[in-house]
Amino acid sequence: ATSPNKRFQAGAAAIVEAGGVLLSIEVHGKNMFYFFGRTGGRPSVVMHVHFGMAGRFGVYKAKEPETTEKTRLRLEAAADAKRGLPALAAHLSAMTVRHGPPEELYAPLAAKLGPDPLRGDADPERFFAKCAGAGARKSIGLALMDQRFLAGVGNIYRTETLYEAGIHPEQRASALPREDLARLWAVVVRDMQDGFRLGSIWGRKK
Repeated sequence: ATSPNKRFQAGAAAIVEAGGVLLSIEVHGKNMFYFFGRTGGRPSVVMHVHFGMAGRFGVYKAKEPETTEKTRLRLEAAADAKRGLPALAAHLSAMTVRHGPPEELYAPLAAKLGPDPLRGDADPERFFAKCAGAGARKSIGLALMDQRFLAGVGNIYRTETLYEAGIHPEQRASALPREDLARLWAVVVRDMQDGFRLGSIWGRKK
């Protein structure tokens, strides 16, 4: 692990010191967490990534391009002939890249984020409770854009899902009956999972 533009040198060094092996990845909405450690061990460092509007994590099997002034992290993996795995290189550019111990960085941030409709462990009750306790000025349209209510819903999904669920975006989140919120949750889950599966934010509408 290295930091070509020198903006993540401490993080790259921490990844190497931890063992340099990517053990697992967790995604909550637009926040991605990469856990590093030693093979067979527990992760000792986590890297938090938020791409913003123009970030990218490129993975290259064959010819690797030159890094740029925006490349904050470069990772590489040697080929493994026994398992038939090719050599890989990865270049990361992102708005937010930080690192720390999993219990200090990952756990507190994940707890602040709302349920992610793309995760199998997403609990809609957390979304319902958050809406019920929202202030008088919090519309359902604003709630869908608040990552503390739902993780990962952007402006396009907010607009499309509210229309499909038949809910006006200016309605107060706290005033919506549970059946309306349940209908909205179902639409959000369906549309976002369609988008993920088909590789398009428009999902089945494309």
